[in-house]
Amino acid sequence: MQQITHWPDLATLDLPEEVTQGIHYHLLEPFESEQETISFWREAPSSIIILDPSDSIEALQQDEVWNAIEFALTYPEYDVPLSNGYQMLVAITNDSGGGLYLVVPPELSLIIQEVTDYE
Repeated sequence: MQQITHWPDLATLDLPEEVTQGIHYHLLEPFESEQETISFWREAPSSIIILDPSDSIEALQQDEVWNAIEFALTYPEYDVPLSNGYQMLVAITNDSGGGLYLVVPPELSLIIQEVTDYE
């Protein structure tokens, strides 16, 4: 699992290039420029959690970040399909519009179903 609490250096993400490009596109989409997006990230705390294919649901549930993951799974503003079977769920986490971007690999797509079935 990767947890990023600042504007990400997309070149350092441990993801397939097509997935990284999709994330970048969706991070920039609501803004007019990358600089405007970066300014927003400085003003409105946001974060990205990228689940790894090797993460187990049981281990994630024991991790301190599980509450954030569960929040994104339970209250997504929207869900975006990315390349290679990845999904990105976006949840607004504060009044200034900051959010949590949860990137789920296809190997863990079951986590989305399990949390939504729990409700």
